[in-house]
Amino acid sequence: MHKTAIIYVSEHHGNTEKLLKEVCRGQPIDLFNIACTETINLSQYSCVGFASGIYVGKFHKSIFKFLKNRRCEFPKNSFVVCTSGIGKGRYALKFSNYLRDQGFTVLGEFECKGFDTFGPFKLFGGFAKGHPDTCDIANGTAFIRQLLNTIEHADT
Repeated sequence: MHKTAIIYVSEHHGNTEKLLKEVCRGQPIDLFNIACTETINLSQYSCVGFASGIYVGKFHKSIFKFLKNRRCEFPKNSFVVCTSGIGKGRYALKFSNYLRDQGFTVLGEFECKGFDTFGPFKLFGGFAKGHPDTCDIANGTAFIRQLLNTIEHADT
């Protein structure tokens, strides 16, 4: 059986962590907050996902630092999950392209809305309140199931 891990950052409102805990419930995926990754052995995984909220238009800087410092330890296969106030595709795709440039095979990406109070949104009480919601979680769950199916059948 293939092992899958997700390295994530979820600050401010906890949108990404909330999403991951729901969509990975009952799935054979190990979740690791970036703050607790110093001792994990990545060589035991056949696929590693990267998940983050979006901070000033990008994945959190700690994800980039982690990749730079431990790149040689990662398996080739990866995937991307993110939450943002906008919530539709452009940030996940941008980070996927970055991973491809680093030599990863990206098996998929998922992005959904997350409650956002950055900059001017704070003045109006935030943007995308209530997200990720049940629909976001259902879509994320479907993504994770399809991803795990793809990983499981990749070597057959």
